[in-house]
Amino acid sequence: MSVPSSRAVAAPSEADAREAEFAGALLELADGAAPDDALPGAAEADGSHAKLTALAVHARHRLAREGRACETAALLDAPSEADPVRHGYSGTRAARLRHVEHEQCEGPATDTLRTGTALSTLPLNGAAARWPRYAPAALEAGVCAVHTVALPDVRSDHGAGAGAGVLVVHLDEETPLGPAATAALTALARACALGLAHRTALRRGTELRRALGSRVVIEQAKGVLAERRNGSVDDAFRTLRAYARSQQRPLHQVAREVVEAQLLDPPFQRSAAPPPARRNR
Repeated sequence: MSVPSSRAVAAPSEADAREAEFAGALLELADGAAPDDALPGAAEADGSHAKLTALAVHARHRLAREGRACETAALLDAPSEADPVRHGYSGTRAARLRHVEHEQCEGPATDTLRTGTALSTLPLNGAAARWPRYAPAALEAGVCAVHTVALPDVRSDHGAGAGAGVLVVHLDEETPLGPAATAALTALARACALGLAHRTALRRGTELRRALGSRVVIEQAKGVLAERRNGSVDDAFRTLRAYARSQQRPLHQVAREVVEAQLLDPPFQRSAAPPPARRNR
């Protein structure tokens, strides 16, 4: 007869569930995997970015569990002045304040992106001298303090990265964030930066594979055309390049059609003349 165990299986506590949720958020942000057709562009035309939006939303939820009312924004420096700043928001107020920063060229995100230095829960009542246009607009929107976390640029560690970024917290009260909340936001920002760098590396790898494939087929086409016309590979390459330019087509596409014998008309026809005889030494 079996004796029932005196040990009861403890149900997961609320704290355990919170930790599991937080761990899941870190894994989601750090995951840079994406289908091949999504690799060429991670951001929409207006700059909105799914991973940055996820970072903003996870950060807001993490602070909400501590009873902190806020909205958050995650921003990434634009690759060039012609491109929009990539962004994600947890609410419309954060989006409006980012627009104010952009128009006035001042504010917490602007400072952190420029210097790479985070701001630790800065009350806006005393920030008028620092941000004479942004601070009044934020106070009017109900924001009492701001806190920023710099997204690390991990290019030096992984060879490809996303560039400088910032997580901005718009707080509804001036009470400073505690060490646990600050550490959680830092971990989320780090995970997001790793995910962005991973995505960049995947995209770069895809581009390199495509470039290598194009080079291989061009070399094949040079050999095929040189044999077909009894000429040199240099002459074959000049023919391929001239035809591609005249037709305004990518060189590798023309090369592939030559290799697959889809282009047989001039200037790709087979030469009627026999190959030149080799001179005996």
